[in-house]
Amino acid sequence: MQKEKIRNSILGILAFVLLFYEIIVLKGENYYLVSMAVLLIALFGFFAHFEKERPGVMLLTMIASLCALAIAGRIAFFFLPQIKPIAAVVILAGVSFGGEVGFVTGALSAFVSNFYFGQGSWTPFQMVALGLVGFFAGVFFYGRESKRWLVALYGFFAVVIIYGAIVDLNTIFFTSQQLSLSVVCFVYLSGLPFNLLFGAATAGFLFCLFKPVLLRIERMVKKYRLFDRVLSLTKKAKNSIITIIVQNERGTFL
Repeated sequence: MQKEKIRNSILGILAFVLLFYEIIVLKGENYYLVSMAVLLIALFGFFAHFEKERPGVMLLTMIASLCALAIAGRIAFFFLPQIKPIAAVVILAGVSFGGEVGFVTGALSAFVSNFYFGQGSWTPFQMVALGLVGFFAGVFFYGRESKRWLVALYGFFAVVIIYGAIVDLNTIFFTSQQLSLSVVCFVYLSGLPFNLLFGAATAGFLFCLFKPVLLRIERMVKKYRLFDRVLSLTKKAKNSIITIIVQNERGTFL
């Protein structure tokens, strides 16, 4: 456990080092290089989480399906600014499979969906921000029986505080001629209404999707007999949401 915490801390620091490398050295250029580096960090953390155990094809397929759902959800709601389910799906990935899966789902979803919305210097910031939203969802809720209203509340504050703070850094450094406290305050206050709207939408999507998505994960776990695999991959799995669903046929969530 201590080894895992140290590894995750180092990977988190490396992700932020890459962001500031883009700001200071690359000055917003070669953002594809930084994006790929962030993605490699996410994938390293994901596979290191399983240590000597292999996650299995079907388990990887389930995680890939969550990534696809997050990407498709963001594209499907393109006509509604800030009202998108991508963060909600990323959070559900972290809740269901742990922080490392949440991070890789968030980073990958942001990177791939930006091929539709447009790549730019903001892409690595979005990758790290969404990744951390999913990671902390795993830290707070994975291995615990959680109420959907509590997860929805986390989604609101995680998007406003974590996602908003990191993504707005891109605006501060790449659109401002002179960095000052007044500029920082102006950018964050200007972006606050959008972050609040995104946070509220995420909370709403979580409240609606919490039970249906986890019930579908339950069916996949049962159908492909992944329960023993999930148990063998992590010590916390015996108390995880998936375990609770499998043990409770009707999946009662409040």
